[in-house]
Amino acid sequence: MDYPDVEVREEITTRQPAEALLPAAEEADMVAVGTRGRGLVGATLLGSVSHAVAHYAPCPAVVVS
Repeated sequence: MDYPDVEVREEITTRQPAEALLPAAEEADMVAVGTRGRGLVGATLLGSVSHAVAHYAPCPAVVVS
């Protein structure tokens, strides 16, 4: 592992991405998301998750393109 001091938590959920990420970010030092989804639905909702996380996360947020 390149960064042994960095804790990464994986969780499977059926909730919408922003709905799941924002509460989880309350316990995080930082949250990182991509810029857009994939497929037809992703194209329709272009950037909605990264926008929500960047504006409403209770911790620093990084949006990676």
